[in-house]
Amino acid sequence: MEPAEKATLGYLACAAVAVVLGRHNVPDALLLVCLYAAVAAFVGACFIAQSRFPSPALLWLRTLYPLACGPLLFSVAGSQSLALHGRMLDEVMLTWEQQLLGAYPNVLLGAVASRPLNELLSLSYSSYYLYFVLPPAYFIATRMHEASKRYILAMCVAIYLCCLGFMLLPLVGPIAALHGAFMPEHLQGYLAQPLQAQLMASADPPGTCFPSSHVAGAWAAALSVWAAPVPRPAKRLMIAATVLLTVSVVYCRYHYVLDAAAGMATAALAVFLAKWLTRRDSN
Repeated sequence: MEPAEKATLGYLACAAVAVVLGRHNVPDALLLVCLYAAVAAFVGACFIAQSRFPSPALLWLRTLYPLACGPLLFSVAGSQSLALHGRMLDEVMLTWEQQLLGAYPNVLLGAVASRPLNELLSLSYSSYYLYFVLPPAYFIATRMHEASKRYILAMCVAIYLCCLGFMLLPLVGPIAALHGAFMPEHLQGYLAQPLQAQLMASADPPGTCFPSSHVAGAWAAALSVWAAPVPRPAKRLMIAATVLLTVSVVYCRYHYVLDAAAGMATAALAVFLAKWLTRRDSN
């Protein structure tokens, strides 16, 4: 079984146990557990199919499908995030930021807000979705199967760690928690900013702020690309884009500064665990 498949099954087991133990706090707990079981069954079916009917197509399917599992499991992580505490804990985060930083950076950044900057950083925030497409497509086109496996494993582990972290400190986020403190009250852009704001308002599950999965996934991806045999300009571009994305999550008011910091730490842990899992599998 591939390391990404083992990581997926390990996450599903942890999430299912947490939801069962906290079922009184989790809406549709039974439905969530059934979903986890269905994903686990799919993982097992793919492994068995490749074992009995080996083919390049099934090999690539097993390499790529964990990358789709991450967003799928993230989409239900909002309900799961309530398992331990049963409520959002933004007041805790606000207290930490006040004590550590003396202010709320999300609010302070409003002083430099402008429509062009809003648009640029909204585009940067939205660029996260390309991390799921462009590097894997490059690895497939250049037949870099091992590099693609390491990249996908690191991203999946980062997302799974975030989903578990959401349960430790469920947050609704700065837009709601600091409502009324922002100046300007709402960021205004041209096209990317209103589209991204609408997407977040309609599809982003509450409780999925800490750590920032955008930051964790993006940095896990960037560090994986940096370690891969790809052209140096592409590596530099990936790092620069990820730095800008990290700034955007706070500027656009989707995450607290400490969410972003925790996301970077999560990425480092994810890359370490991905390397450990890969070495263990090769041995």
